[in-house]
Amino acid sequence: MSDWIRSNWFVVVIIVALAGATGYFIYDANRNNVPGRQADGKDVIASLAERDITADELYDQGAPFDGQLLYNLYKNAVVSQSVQTTSDLEKEAKEMEKTIDQNVRGQSSDKYKEAISAELASYGFASYDDLYDYCLVNVKEKELDRTYVDAHFEELKKSLKDKQPRTVSQIKVTVSNPESLTEDEQKKVDSIDKALESGTFANAATAFSDDTATADKEGFAGYIDADDAAQGNGVVAAEAVSAALSLKKGETTDWISVTDASTGAKSMVKVTVDEDNVTAIHESDNEDVRDELLYALLGSDTGLSMKIMQEAASKLKITFEDEQTQARLDNYMKTAGDQADAE
Repeated sequence: MSDWIRSNWFVVVIIVALAGATGYFIYDANRNNVPGRQADGKDVIASLAERDITADELYDQGAPFDGQLLYNLYKNAVVSQSVQTTSDLEKEAKEMEKTIDQNVRGQSSDKYKEAISAELASYGFASYDDLYDYCLVNVKEKELDRTYVDAHFEELKKSLKDKQPRTVSQIKVTVSNPESLTEDEQKKVDSIDKALESGTFANAATAFSDDTATADKEGFAGYIDADDAAQGNGVVAAEAVSAALSLKKGETTDWISVTDASTGAKSMVKVTVDEDNVTAIHESDNEDVRDELLYALLGSDTGLSMKIMQEAASKLKITFEDEQTQARLDNYMKTAGDQADAE
């Protein structure tokens, strides 16, 4: 095992030096040369945020490295060196780390560290202790993607035409049976209809909506597009998404009966389209909306994320110590790019 890693240590010890700046990950081929360093009797092949990565750890992640893992290791280095670490990015990474940790603990309390470690391994991180590093790379990658999308938005937005992107608000009334409302339920529905005739959707949502996720936000339910028509966006049910996709800005659906698939709870909802202009959505003051549009753009072109990474890599000084490994990486990226072009 160590012999294989020793002959291929350059897979992760890629020299990625951003001129004039110090990157978050430090890859120094001379300092981390395999014959020269050991930790606990194991060969050290790289240092990641002042933490040694041993040959055994990396071999266990991919035995031996597959193309996806090799690409992820390369991408991690490029992204980390291409985006400067800021206090805002660190804060976002810590919040992401906390969310992942809490979610996995809730699902697998006894073995949450093992579960997280197993997932991190496929992305080129050695263990649970690297969760923050993984999160920081992720938020940096989002920043890299956003910068590219901002610069090329007029061209890229064409890919969203069929997705019908929009932002929406909703009013929800919890009912026992949508087909036969109780007297109180009917009074509430009538009050909402009357409020909508004489006032704004936002005011009606604030005053009457039973939706705990949106009532205190004037009913605002975020971004939706055609990809949400099957299962909803987590706030707006699929039935309501489908209805809203057929409307224009300022238009409102009729009352729609909804049954929660997981709880069986029944409700009636009205949805209004707040914005259907993709440029206005891209320039929204709401960061969550901008993020959702960014993810939609990346999802509509499966090769875009790699293209952005490759453009960033072209601005760095990258040295491969082995032509075979470089060829493997180039072949993986070419194959992935060809598959994306064929879709």
